Amino acid sequence: MFNLRIVSPEGVYSELEIDSITLPTIDGQRTMLSNHMATVLPLTIGIMYYKVKGETTKFFLSEGLFTFENNEGLLLVNAVESQTDIDFNRAEKAKQRAEERLKEKQDSVDMRRAELALQRSLARLKLRQ
Repeated sequence: MFNLRIVSPEGVYSELEIDSITLPTIDGQRTMLSNHMATVLPLTIGIMYYKVKGETTKFFLSEGLFTFENNEGLLLVNAVESQTDIDFNRAEKAKQRAEERLKEKQDSVDMRRAELALQRSLARLKLRQ
């Protein structure tokens, strides 16, 4: 087991002891276990989950950074939401708005914002049970 601290712009989201964590990195999903070597991982929009005694808990993550050293994990993210925190109707509407904006093909700034909004809404919707 190792300690995990999750921090967002709102402050400390959670501090707990876990068996493993799987994160959405820019290179794909990465899983960290106890006694892993020191690591820094840039994170992308996606689903993060951790395991404690065989039980899995999933979260939506926005961009961020994960560091690990001496069995201490620090997760710094722009946004983190548990499955119970997500308003799936709102996420579905955000997905539809982003898809409409992408079809309109406006200037490049709006296109990038729409692409990111679409990625965030799709990641949230993956957590729907």
